[in-house]
Amino acid sequence: YLGELSGQTTHKINQTVAYMQEIIQRVGSNVVLLDEQEDEALVENYLNNMSASSYFQWVSHVNEDNLLQMETGELVDVSGLEVVEHAWHGAAGVSRDQVTIFNGKPGILYAAPMIKDGRIDSVVLGFVPEEQLMSLIDADSFNGISFTYVINGDGDYILHTNNSGAVLNRENFFQDMEELVHTKERDALDVMKRNMTNGERGNLYFQVNGKEDRFMYYMPLGVEDWYVISVIPPQAYAEEIVKYSIFALCISMGIIAIFFLLLIFIFRSTDKQKKEMETIAYVDPVTYGYTALRFEKELKEKMLEQLPVSFVSLDIRRFKLINDSFSSVEGDRVLRHTYRMILENLRPGEFVARIDGDSFNIVMNSTSQVEITARLNKITEEVNSFNKEIDGLYYLPIDCGVYLISDRTEDIYMIRDRANTARKNNKDIGDRSICSCIFYSDMERLQMLKEKEMENSMERALENREFVTYLQPKIGLRDNRIISAEALVRWDSPEKGMIFPDEFIPFFEKNGFITKVDLYVFEDVCKLIRKWMDHGIEPLPISVNLSRSHLRRPGFLKNYKEVQERYGIPPQLLEIELTETVVFENLEFLKQVIDDIHQMGFQCSMDDFGSGYSSLNVLKEVPVDILKLDRAFFTRENDKRGNVVVESVIELAKKLHMVTVAEGVETIPQVEFLKHADCDMVQGYVFSRPVSVEQFEELAGMK
Repeated sequence: YLGELSGQTTHKINQTVAYMQEIIQRVGSNVVLLDEQEDEALVENYLNNMSASSYFQWVSHVNEDNLLQMETGELVDVSGLEVVEHAWHGAAGVSRDQVTIFNGKPGILYAAPMIKDGRIDSVVLGFVPEEQLMSLIDADSFNGISFTYVINGDGDYILHTNNSGAVLNRENFFQDMEELVHTKERDALDVMKRNMTNGERGNLYFQVNGKEDRFMYYMPLGVEDWYVISVIPPQAYAEEIVKYSIFALCISMGIIAIFFLLLIFIFRSTDKQKKEMETIAYVDPVTYGYTALRFEKELKEKMLEQLPVSFVSLDIRRFKLINDSFSSVEGDRVLRHTYRMILENLRPGEFVARIDGDSFNIVMNSTSQVEITARLNKITEEVNSFNKEIDGLYYLPIDCGVYLISDRTEDIYMIRDRANTARKNNKDIGDRSICSCIFYSDMERLQMLKEKEMENSMERALENREFVTYLQPKIGLRDNRIISAEALVRWDSPEKGMIFPDEFIPFFEKNGFITKVDLYVFEDVCKLIRKWMDHGIEPLPISVNLSRSHLRRPGFLKNYKEVQERYGIPPQLLEIELTETVVFENLEFLKQVIDDIHQMGFQCSMDDFGSGYSSLNVLKEVPVDILKLDRAFFTRENDKRGNVVVESVIELAKKLHMVTVAEGVETIPQVEFLKHADCDMVQGYVFSRPVSVEQFEELAGMK
């Protein structure tokens, strides 16, 4: 009987904790979406509403300095809390024991990471006070001599009865038991400790002060290393067993009835809260339809029953202009209208959800590309049906990506990612009709077309000087001044506009055209330095990247030397950057190339140091002048182990007479750490992104 009661308590606590974890994770996701609207009041109002309408006493979020802002405006440092640290590492959870955050009131803390653009931007916290937690354990019974406790693996009390008659009244369960139990019962207590370490349930008889018998039942929870402990006096039921044994059947019936009444009571008492939780988890606040969580649940069930089916990723092109031009209220109205039109065109067994912003996911029973394309075109027409009633036409163009699901083992996130990839590739095709639809199976063909288009236009683009040199400043940490720069290339196409390197550099490296682009940028840099010198401006050193493709052509550096001499540039103002990965291809040839660079008077740097797996060997074997620390070292704040590595690398580089540059730096605390570690230069968005030559000259005070 006591085991059954413990099981009920365990289920109730596990269920509540699971609901709260689900809510705090959903809150984190919603705050990230609200942050995109850049309205702090909207975020705060949402958090306040969550505090008022949920189980939490308060909900707030932690900034990158681990400071928690309370409703009063007070900032509280939560950097020492384990559950917060876990959230910064991507794991949602609940505090292992009670914590005291605000006003000295203890309680349980829930935490979840807020992931934005693939990185953890902040942490959201929810706090449940101790007095509210007490409702999770059963009331004391048997005239105040039976109690329920919740402890962690160290024996610290998570929930402790307030009844003054409780036999365990101190701060630690195991310390209480050591003082209460008789010496001969210590072995049984040791067995209990081992069972709890192994996550097993069990029971224990013991005597209080050698006089009063007690029976204890312990059962693990699904939360951290928590345990439910129930204590009952055997005499409370043993004395009446003989007297009432003839009524055993009636008693059993009564217990069953009471049990069902208890279930009804629990159900009714939690029904309202459960509905609120389900509303938050399963009802989208904008469209009043499915949320991403409900959509994923439905899709999992669908994949068990019916395959193949199609997964559609749909969004409204340039939707941000609607919010900017007509307000977010009108934007929400457009989203509800779009959702309603999609829903009206779905068939039985099909479903749709708004995932975030203006992005919708749809599951259709059909796998015919012709049929799916026709249905999506029809949806787009009905979304734009409002144009029939107005004079000035305003269209809502729609982009769609479709992935056909045929394997039950496929991960939902992979399915969504493939559909999103197809949708995003709409921007790379010429067809910009009101409904643009691409199937994932077409991606390889589209990539080939894209590369063919670049191949057809790359020589013309080089002749027409469509490749533009941008400069990213390097800041000296001794005086916070710009003392150098890195030259980066952009493709300013008359047809497609600005094309960024990750779209064309990989292809150029594959077909070898990158060698021409590299030399083009090098000559552009020489022209710029020559211009500075002719105008009496003190020139700054500039580094240029050298692709591994050059290493397949012996003697390639002669072209670089010829360009430098043609413009009469002091060679020490030119720095050639090599990536660490080229070390693995041909170390001896690379060392010869570096010797040639030095003989020509150029500076030589090792880029992306730390991105490979032989970094110390690089330092030992490759005699470069400048060492650039990869951005991977600085992706996490307060990374003690990472900081030790960075400090050691900088110290080692100094001993090898190398200048050190930290690239990809994005925050002031990172800058302060690097200054303390005696790093020479910093390059990153914390000071400036890559800018045009004119903007760089203004930043460097050359104008």
